[in-house]
Amino acid sequence: MTQAIDAVSEFIATEIMHDSSDTKIDPDLGLLEEGIIDSLGLQQIITFIEQQFKITIDDDDLMPENFESVNAIAALIEKNA
Repeated sequence: MTQAIDAVSEFIATEIMHDSSDTKIDPDLGLLEEGIIDSLGLQQIITFIEQQFKITIDDDDLMPENFESVNAIAALIEKNA
């Protein structure tokens, strides 16, 4: 699960937040609550997850709680792996 946490955290920092430094995102940070990801960012994350981890995110998994934090996203990846 650490690999998923690191990959998702790096993707969010570089592609969503456009931060080129070595920013580490707190895995428990509320990404939706803090406004870090919006609907476009969510679509980018889903596409990244499906390509990076070779999984499919089902419509049933498209719930806010599955994308609330890096830890929640990593758990979703693990569940679908």
